[in-house]
Amino acid sequence: MKKILFILIVAVVFHGCASYPKNFTYRYQKEDTGLGQLIDINGYYVSQLGCDSTFFSMFMFYPDGLFLIATTSRITPELIDCFENDSHSKICKYPLWGIYKLEGNLIKTQVIRPEGSGCVIFRDYRILEDKSLVNVSDYVEPQHTNLAYMINYPSFLNNECEKRALFYPLKKKRNFFRK
Repeated sequence: MKKILFILIVAVVFHGCASYPKNFTYRYQKEDTGLGQLIDINGYYVSQLGCDSTFFSMFMFYPDGLFLIATTSRITPELIDCFENDSHSKICKYPLWGIYKLEGNLIKTQVIRPEGSGCVIFRDYRILEDKSLVNVSDYVEPQHTNLAYMINYPSFLNNECEKRALFYPLKKKRNFFRK
């Protein structure tokens, strides 16, 4: 019963029957995007968030368009376990789910921070010729958030100091529909 309830909640959020920020425009299609032929998606990536940032993004992609991300000051075994197993740790509630789409060599993502009436965080990753990734943008649209702390989100529309994200393979990945 819990699994059915969880799937219904996810369907409501990702199919637009519930209220969501106006600028969250991607919809979950539940179809293979082809991303697995362009990059390795059997694990997670870690990238630094900016030229002078001490924060990292830990993220992974699913073949059907789902995206999981956590921003952290350090990658811990507990957080890795959340990406792999969906443990019952409180930290596993922190990573955010979102949706991605491919546009040429760009992976464009949208994630909703659930506080208030929600706030969309946009992150774009460029696929390089060697199949690695660089984070090229990370931003919010301040006019579409009522979260005061997100209005000045430390963001960039164009990354001034692109660094390749590091890839870490996993034996298995957290299942979105598992509960």
